[in-house]
Amino acid sequence: MAQNGNARRILLGSVAALVVIAGGAGLAVKSMLDPDALRTKAIAAIEKQTGRKVRMGGLELHVFPTLSLSVSDVGLSDMAGGAYTDMVTAEKLQASMGLMALLHHEIRLEDLKLVHPVVHLERTDKGEANWRLSPTGAQATATPDAKATQAASDWKVQVGSIRISNADLDWDDRMSGSKGKVVLDHINLSGVDGAKPEIDVAGHNDSGSFTLAGHTGALNLTSTARAGWPVALQAAFRAGGQQVGQLAVDGTVADPDHMKGYNVTLDGNIASLKAIEAFVPGLSLPDVRRLSLKANVVDGSAADKDGSTPLLNSLHLDTGAVDAGQYLSGLTLQGLSVDAPGPKDAVTIRSQGTWQGQGLKLSGTLGSLQQVEQAALTHLADPLPLSLDLSGDPGSLRVAGTLGGSRAVVNVNATAGKLPLPNGAVIDHLEASTHLVSEDNGAHFQLSDIALKSTQVSLKGALDLSVHGGHSGVPLVSGALDASWVNADALMGNATATRADASTVAPANGKGSDETLPFDRLRKLDADLRLTAAQLEFEGDEYHNALTHISLRNGLLKVDPLQAEGTGRRLSGQFEVDASGSVPTVSGTIGTLVLPATWLESKAGLSNMVQGALQVVGQVRSQGNTATELRTAMTGHLGVSMVNGTVSGSALGELLGDAARGALGSGPIALRCFGLHMNMADRQANVDTIGVQTNALTVTGKGTVGMVSHDLDLHLVPQVMIGGTGATVPLRVGGTLSSPRPKMDGGADGRYAIGLLLGGSDSKAAVDPCPATLKAAREGQAGPEPTTAAPKAQSSGAAGLLGNSKSSPDVKKAAGLLKGLGILR
Repeated sequence: MAQNGNARRILLGSVAALVVIAGGAGLAVKSMLDPDALRTKAIAAIEKQTGRKVRMGGLELHVFPTLSLSVSDVGLSDMAGGAYTDMVTAEKLQASMGLMALLHHEIRLEDLKLVHPVVHLERTDKGEANWRLSPTGAQATATPDAKATQAASDWKVQVGSIRISNADLDWDDRMSGSKGKVVLDHINLSGVDGAKPEIDVAGHNDSGSFTLAGHTGALNLTSTARAGWPVALQAAFRAGGQQVGQLAVDGTVADPDHMKGYNVTLDGNIASLKAIEAFVPGLSLPDVRRLSLKANVVDGSAADKDGSTPLLNSLHLDTGAVDAGQYLSGLTLQGLSVDAPGPKDAVTIRSQGTWQGQGLKLSGTLGSLQQVEQAALTHLADPLPLSLDLSGDPGSLRVAGTLGGSRAVVNVNATAGKLPLPNGAVIDHLEASTHLVSEDNGAHFQLSDIALKSTQVSLKGALDLSVHGGHSGVPLVSGALDASWVNADALMGNATATRADASTVAPANGKGSDETLPFDRLRKLDADLRLTAAQLEFEGDEYHNALTHISLRNGLLKVDPLQAEGTGRRLSGQFEVDASGSVPTVSGTIGTLVLPATWLESKAGLSNMVQGALQVVGQVRSQGNTATELRTAMTGHLGVSMVNGTVSGSALGELLGDAARGALGSGPIALRCFGLHMNMADRQANVDTIGVQTNALTVTGKGTVGMVSHDLDLHLVPQVMIGGTGATVPLRVGGTLSSPRPKMDGGADGRYAIGLLLGGSDSKAAVDPCPATLKAAREGQAGPEPTTAAPKAQSSGAAGLLGNSKSSPDVKKAAGLLKGLGILR
């Protein structure tokens, strides 16, 4: 027992002695280390190794349980001209420190911890990046003692392992347009000073989370050239609680500081390419599902050049559904496959999908992978062979030849059984071909041997585009297209036949017309085009020998002549838009022109009052940058007319009120003739002729219309006919085009003169207003005549004024009609 007690006392004494010795040694180490001197050495070493200014607060040394240090307020300066004062900041730095390394002028830090670091990464549009350090450009410290500074710069800092939590990272890459920020939940780096440091990173932003794990080659801040520096990293991405993608990078990088000299293999898959936008804001990616990629990527730039040029040595890409509607409306791909086993192998493309509800298949080849990349990098200055075949329900398209280069040649052939066009139009039984030649590195294009044949159109011709061929180097388009047959009605579909959408009708009060019209586009292109059509169908009429010449130079657009021979009329006219100055001018002389009524009404602020082919004659001139300015300054004379069209019963009812609403109904009514003639000046149209005739209604009159305000002051005489019996009721229409306000127009004594027409078996034709109306509206030009006879009635003259004490049976009959029409109460 005594021996055991002695043993315990000896052991305890030994431990106590060791503690005293250790404590004394620790105190001795601490007394030998000057925290301020160590701080100076560390700052100088890091500045030498990074070329950046270093900021450190007070440094504290701790001996127990191991030698360690802590530093508050740590910062590493940004690059010259950077957006921030410091690229990296941290509230506190803690690390264990190797004692023996100090004897070799080395500050070795283990288990380095950063408390809430903030990292700002940026790259300018010229490629200058603040994460690229310059070890050879060390800056002097603030220590006033030059000798002490030089001695301190002989030291170096080595880090064995790093642990970081809750770090804020943001980036602004103006070169790629990417900008964003994330929170790094943790960064664990081990073996930092070894040959194979391990990396473990996890982070998140508002949209998702990600992880990054793997290893790289040695991290040595004092060297910028590391041939064969390895990298093996795996990244995974999650969004909405689901994994959306993963990517593995495996290979080597010669210069990781500048991301140059790399040769890596990418192997990954992504559930949705759009989901990646959540992690890299600023990107605009297409909607691609189930994408898988395997590629070998190498740096194709010269070693002495700034930046890098990624090139593909091999590529295998497969996707699921692709919404390609942003590139071609209505196009959806069910899948896409792109393959190139090697850099000199052809790139094969396979895809299938639908366009406008019809099935499509794409197959073909491009040049080698090297050729595709070079053509992309040079914007097709280098040639790219291609052979693509598109086939499916609509038809087929084949493009073969060479794109790009000093002279590219491509043949295009297309067929279609039934090809849908906008507005419900179609082209059927289509056969088309052309020969495309591009010269002078894409500065000159020629489309020769253009041939297009279908049920709706048949034409031939050639077009030429000189990218720098017009005035001041703007593009010049020239050429001629000669058609043997054009069915314009079929090609336009429902564009002129359907009721205009209210959103497209110009506001009757002129509001919403103050936006600047796109006259500036006329200054960005020159043109010289000749178009002919041996036979043309437009608005239900056939024309022959149609010809127009369009010239555009320096903002001056001329259409002269515009001519065609039709049945009963000859089309002719000249137009000019001069946008060369600050205030464009618009002028035109119209011998005869035919326009769709719905189009012309929409420009005038009406909503499909009539439908059919409007014949327009006259001479107009105006100037201004907006629709309101053009209406304000418009001068000249204009006539519009129509025969054998339709007129809206509801629109006439709004204009004429009770005098016609009861007899007309709301549907379309066959229109025998319509004519209107006006003189325009001082913001007002003086309408000297108004004429409308249907089987049940004849309207004549005159008045004024505000060119900008659209205010109405019309004096109309509608004549309503039912079964050979009718009446004329003078009206005065005020209000606006969009909201007319009709009322009966009384005489000087306030009494309303009602004219009566009484029919019978021997009734004669009433006075036909169509000849006089059409003559005035056409300004004497020829035009088609109504195909139906005028309504018949026996005229009794003025039957009297309302309120006469005596009435004949015929007057009573007419009075009954007036009551039925709502005129008499």
